[in-house]
Amino acid sequence: MKALLYLTWRSFVNNVKRAVRKPVTLILIIFLGAYAVYVLFMAGSLVTELRFDSADGLVALVSVWTIYMFLTNFIGYSSRKGVIFRQGHPHFVFPAPISPKLVLIHSAWLNYLLSIVVSLLFVLGGVTVFRVEPWRMALFFLVGCVLEILLEVSLMVFLYTNESLSERFIKGLGLGMKIFLGVMALFLFLYFRREGFNLETVSAFFDWPGLQMIPVMGWSIAAYRLILTGPTTLNMVCTALYVCSVAAAFLTASRMRCEGAYYEDAAKFADDYAEMRKKKNSGEMAVGIGEKKRKFRRISGDYRASGAKAVFYRQLLEYKKERYFILTKVTLINLAASLIMAFALRENVAWSGVPQFFLLGMTAYMTLVFSGITGKWEKELKNPYLFLIPDTPFRKLWYATLMEHIKAFGDGIMLCVPMGVVWGVEPGLICLNILIYTVLQANKLYAKVVAQCLVGDFLGKTGQDIIRMLLQMFIIGIGIMAAVVAGILININLVFPIILIYSIIVTGVMGALASLRFDTMEQMD
Repeated sequence: MKALLYLTWRSFVNNVKRAVRKPVTLILIIFLGAYAVYVLFMAGSLVTELRFDSADGLVALVSVWTIYMFLTNFIGYSSRKGVIFRQGHPHFVFPAPISPKLVLIHSAWLNYLLSIVVSLLFVLGGVTVFRVEPWRMALFFLVGCVLEILLEVSLMVFLYTNESLSERFIKGLGLGMKIFLGVMALFLFLYFRREGFNLETVSAFFDWPGLQMIPVMGWSIAAYRLILTGPTTLNMVCTALYVCSVAAAFLTASRMRCEGAYYEDAAKFADDYAEMRKKKNSGEMAVGIGEKKRKFRRISGDYRASGAKAVFYRQLLEYKKERYFILTKVTLINLAASLIMAFALRENVAWSGVPQFFLLGMTAYMTLVFSGITGKWEKELKNPYLFLIPDTPFRKLWYATLMEHIKAFGDGIMLCVPMGVVWGVEPGLICLNILIYTVLQANKLYAKVVAQCLVGDFLGKTGQDIIRMLLQMFIIGIGIMAAVVAGILININLVFPIILIYSIIVTGVMGALASLRFDTMEQMD
């Protein structure tokens, strides 16, 4: 027991020390701190303007978080992917003469830390923004940090260490929860489609008594409603059921026998998690842990090229071997986000009378969201032969990124067309938005080279990503301001052509700067 406590504590301390030693940590802390203050200030102002700054508004936010955490925890624990194990655990921790339950509970310390931090944020927001009495928020924190964590630990132990139930049954529970999540999403879609998506319908949904009657998850929401808004017959009964269910779950988990059968799955998860981190650090999009082995298509034919053009054809062959060619997870996310926002904001966009600017805003926002994903370009920079090809730096840079530009054009179509069609944007403006998205994605690739040359390894990869993101935000902000001024003073129809021309010029300059420094990057890798 003491060894596990020491390991957990030292893991936390070493992570902090490792972060503090990096020069980028101070910059990152300042940046994230300033951004957090800005977000909290803006969120508080928005909540006040919408007259949502009451206990009912806080209940709605807490309900969203409770539903999200319960469903994700259940799905994660049932698939045995909800606790982060390191690659050293199978070699040093699992063979130790320690109860497998204790090993599991101590390994999930990051999960408990997240619950505590979120509870503190809710307490801070409840006292300052939502004007809830301090004693109520203190009781709220107690419930969030005691009952919620006890329930989470019990659920985790039951799903991980229950050796009396078959693997098929445990996986069936996870599948059932996913089906429940799908049904709930369909219900929400139909509800908001019929009632409309606005503040009144959202509040009405969270005030719906049936939400509090959902076993365990709804009962916890009822407990928070009891604390924040006062007692009713329904929330008192549901709170009592919640306390009893937590007690029953804790007693069941504490008496459950466990011989460590989950160690094999945990060891595989540790390797999968390390692989996922490796992909993430290399700029690839990793949305899952332990993804299935990819299947490639058989292709025929050959391509002949010389110089830097050979890099483009090699990438083209790699994409042709993929099952869906250039369609990736980013494409699917763009399509899903476009469909959701198209119908969710349809009434607000129609009321504004300027749907083209909503489309432009979504284009800029999604560009920043995916600013950390560079696709095959990140891998290309690590290949020594790219720098050894007998060709000019500009041609090498162009042909090494050309396939990514084509892919960005396809992603832009998936993002802009559904929203543009539903919102009634003119086809010409939709095409301009697609081109703007493509050019901004190209700017991201060239900014990667510029940022790497500016800071080198001094700030590490995180520092390079921060510099690149700030460059993009600055470039996008200047372009939008210039276009808005021109639209107000001259003609509003000039906004999109100005932004496109400005983006092309800036991206061309960024590409030229990147090509000038391209020869020196081999020594920096």
